Amino acid sequence: MSMGDRFAIPKSISKTAIDSLHAKLSAVDAGWLSSTCSNSSSCCLDGYTQLLEQIHDGIDGPPSRRRRQTPLVNAGYAARMAVMPFLLEEWIDSTISQLEKVEGINVVVLGCGLDAIGLWSRNVLDDAFKKYHGRAGNNQSPRLKVVEVDAWENCMLKQHALERSGILQSRQMFNTEDDNAKESSFCVLVEGTINKATVTDDLSEYHLIAMDFRDICKDSSLLKKALDSTGFDPLQPTIILSELVLAYIGYESTNAILQTMAKDLLCGNERSMFVCLEPMLPTQTGQQHDSTNTKQLLSVKESYARDYANQFLGKLNRGTGSCSGADDDAFHPLGSNLDAIIARFIYVGFSMSNLDAVALRKAVANVPHRLRAKEPFDEHAALSLNLDCYAVVCAFGDRTNDGNLGGLLPWLVQSLHNSSSTIKITAIADSSQDTLVGDLYSRIYAHLYNKYPAIRKMVKSALKTDLLADSTDDSSAIQNRFRAKGGGFWIALDVESSEIVGCVGVRQRKIKECDDEDDEGKPMSGCSVVEYEVQRLAVDETHRGKGIGKRLLNAVYEYSLQQGSVVINDTRTVKKKRKGVSVKLLAVTPEVLVNANNLYNAFGFTKEESFEGGLTMNVYCKTCYKSR
Repeated sequence: MSMGDRFAIPKSISKTAIDSLHAKLSAVDAGWLSSTCSNSSSCCLDGYTQLLEQIHDGIDGPPSRRRRQTPLVNAGYAARMAVMPFLLEEWIDSTISQLEKVEGINVVVLGCGLDAIGLWSRNVLDDAFKKYHGRAGNNQSPRLKVVEVDAWENCMLKQHALERSGILQSRQMFNTEDDNAKESSFCVLVEGTINKATVTDDLSEYHLIAMDFRDICKDSSLLKKALDSTGFDPLQPTIILSELVLAYIGYESTNAILQTMAKDLLCGNERSMFVCLEPMLPTQTGQQHDSTNTKQLLSVKESYARDYANQFLGKLNRGTGSCSGADDDAFHPLGSNLDAIIARFIYVGFSMSNLDAVALRKAVANVPHRLRAKEPFDEHAALSLNLDCYAVVCAFGDRTNDGNLGGLLPWLVQSLHNSSSTIKITAIADSSQDTLVGDLYSRIYAHLYNKYPAIRKMVKSALKTDLLADSTDDSSAIQNRFRAKGGGFWIALDVESSEIVGCVGVRQRKIKECDDEDDEGKPMSGCSVVEYEVQRLAVDETHRGKGIGKRLLNAVYEYSLQQGSVVINDTRTVKKKRKGVSVKLLAVTPEVLVNANNLYNAFGFTKEESFEGGLTMNVYCKTCYKSR
């Protein structure tokens, strides 16, 4: 088997590398991204677009012809170019500015195609180092390691373009006649140096790796092995970039890649970050999107997203004679909405406090490089709908210090988890904290006792049962009770005063095997529905309005998603469940607790019903399908 055959991918997918290059240059030619920067290199894309042009000029044959796209396509690609390079540039700038000494940084591009973003990082790093350390005497710019990974066809085309254009001084690393190498699941084709005027003996700055990402579902360590072969050091600050790649490699392979990043590639340095720009579309395609089969009327946004998903599938099936696609995993977006995407990242091992997901429309509206049409353009509504079909996801391995996060992710109004810097969300740990939780729970409702006797009864019942501080040792009796019910208990702890200012618990209610419906209303046979109930949510009145309630619910949400793949049976043993699992969170709260009701609504819960139990009680539900 030839190497080309071994790492081959469908032509409809490999062709996207050339199509994307042409579309990005078309957006530049149409004037959507002309430079408007004045006193800073930040947000200036001149160097990036020049590299794109050099790569284009380095391609032989008909693909090198410059093709002009429609105004709507130009605008869509301009949005992608405004966001992804900005995040890379801001990450490098933030890393160099906040660390006194940086030995090196890693830039990894998954599905690099013919894009220039990895190569451009050399220019960005040099500019950032000069900006912050240019007057420091003999200081030298940190070592840069750029690793780009893609399928064989794209890597061969890129290697040729880089060498022919003079962007890369390189040496071929892979012998295509080596029989042993042919059996490898990946190969380092080239290593070299980016944009150097003189020849140097150090050619380890840039590596180009050929790999079929779909193989990662068979060997979850494959990506790590490939990066390790280049001398990649995860202890150094690392940014991993992916643009319209994960949707094409299959559900399980995508999960395997995300798990590798969460457990192996990003955990070595708190500055490390993964950024992906991926379609945010319904996961069911083809005839299942026929509007005549839907159970309810669709909004304009939903209809556009479904039609757009079918366009993706049609592009992949172009020339195959297939209406529905031969491979169910030919196109599988990260999720149909931001909640589903966040849930999937949590499922594979990321912490919710280290995640942010935003629609491309919102992201591009907050970066310095505004989209400005210099060609006739009157499709603003279509552009808005189109940009809402893409998500920008930023995941950190261990973000213990937000630092300059507001500049790095400018669309964030506030930090995801640092609304109050002295408050820590942690699992309740000992008997002394049990007593403090009881005091908190009884204190915050005391002013309602006279008017609502049912609330007094509710509190007394809780203090005599699951919030009873009766541990016979130093362990937490409260935590033990909730764990025995398949759940857990968390507190909001002021680390300066050791005061407990909030708490929440969750317990597993039941597991139901049923034929359920997916997020598109399509039946899912053999689905396990795991129900959890949120209980004892409370926040001290003097600490409300600081996001503590949301952070407590984040802890419950993350726990429920991660534990949904295992089930605790009546004998208290743990066993794995099938892949098709959905998690349902329930919460019951008195209607008179306005703040609690508002919090559940803001967190994405929907009110399912109300009932009378001495006072009106509202039942809220939040469902997330986390695996197929």
